[in-house]
Amino acid sequence: MGEGGEVVCGGPGTPYSDAYTPKASSPDCGYTYRRASLSVPGGAYTVAVRVIWDVEWHGAGQSGVVPGLTMTAERRLVVDEVQAVVTH
Repeated sequence: MGEGGEVVCGGPGTPYSDAYTPKASSPDCGYTYRRASLSVPGGAYTVAVRVIWDVEWHGAGQSGVVPGLTMTAERRLVVDEVQAVVTH
């Protein structure tokens, strides 16, 4: 996630819905940054993602499995502010 953290999510995830806004937390798999990115070189974290699918298909009276289809990507992500809430 750019600051040393890692997230591993299992399962299919949540189907897309307009009910979820970009600012909303992930309903099933997310990450919370603990530090702003201002102090790292370039002022942004490099975030990398890898998605692996095992695809099962059926059609025309046939079926099969295609395991391990992989997609990877990375981008720079600026984390401007991190806030903490202290209770008690």
